Order: sequence, then C-alpha cells, then structure tokens
Amino acid sequence: MKSILSFSRNALIIGGLMLFAVQAHAMKAPDQVVKETVDSMVSKLQSNRAAYTADNKALYGMLEETLIPALNVTRMADLILGREVATSATPAQKKAFIKEFKAFLLQSYATGLLNATGEEKVIYEPVNMKPGADRVKVKATLISSDGASYPIVLSMSNKDDTQWRAYNMEVVGINVIRTYKASFAATLQQEGIDGLIANLRAKNNT
Repeated sequence: MKSILSFSRNALIIGGLMLFAVQAHAMKAPDQVVKETVDSMVSKLQSNRAAYTADNKALYGMLEETLIPALNVTRMADLILGREVATSATPAQKKAFIKEFKAFLLQSYATGLLNATGEEKVIYEPVNMKPGADRVKVKATLISSDGASYPIVLSMSNKDDTQWRAYNMEVVGINVIRTYKASFAATLQQEGIDGLIANLRAKNNT
C-alpha cells in the first residue's frame, strides 16, 4: 500500500498543475478553462512560493479556494469506494470519508505544487467534444524542466452541474482514481469504511 500511495503522490506532483486548471467557468470550453487557469496558477505559485513554503496553512487555504471547487470530490469518493460501499454507507460515513479524502488530496497537491519549478510547459491537444456532451477528456503533455514528457488526460464532466469539474486523471497511462482505489482496498475490506476513514485521518494528522 505504501508503494502505491507513493506513486499516487508522485503522479499528483506531475499532474497537479493540470487539475488546478479545471476551474469553474460555465460558459467556457473545457480546454480554454485549462489553458487560462494553468497560466494563472503558475503566476500565483511564482509570486508566493516563499510564503507557501513557510506556511502550510496559507498554501492549504489557497488550494481550498482554488482546487476543491474545480473537483467533483463526491464523484471521486464514490468511484474510489465502489458502488456497493458508496450506496450502503450512511450519509455521516460518506461525509466523513469525503472530508478526510479531501484533506488527503490537499496535502498531496501541496507537495506537488511546491516541487514544481515553474519552468514546466504544457502542450495541449485539440478537444473532440460533441454538441451537448456532458463528459470530455482534456489531453495534454507536460514537459518538465529536465525535458521529460508526461502524457496527461483529465476526465471532466458537467453532468448535473453548472460547470465543468474534474473527477479523474491519468498520468503516463496510470489511472489515479484506480490507483487510490487499489491502495485503499485492503483497509476497506478488512476494516470497512469506518476503518478507512480512521486510517486517512491518521495520515492527514501526521
């Protein structure tokens, strides 16, 4: 589980800027939102890196305001838990899991952002989206400061929503939600959702 979580964190470091890109702009095309928000986030990081490095709370606060509204965290939680657990969990259990999973994401993305150099480049592919579609994949390649290329695919949806939100990401072909699901599977099977919530809470508090 440790190795899987380590990969998940590294994948988020690689793709963190991309998921920040999916911020709420209801009238804009998904790829336009991505491009505009990536530029904005890079600028904010470059201007405030020292402050964010010195004060985790400031960084988490920025992420809470910028990242979380861009994600469909409820859908992410349902995908990770699986249909059976997600539908059988009580509202209180679902709320608690979403809270701890969100905190886990914030910590993961905080690490990713601080490791970004600001010299990364993103090359976007044209988006193929049918009229009226409520799901789309935004594809891009992240070029790191050392010249390495990382293909990234963002799964986005505006179904039952007023804006496009990201609910999954693939980095170099690795599905992040599936990776999280695999990493949590043993705890979920052995200790149930309450055990998984407690496990995440302990990780978040270390």
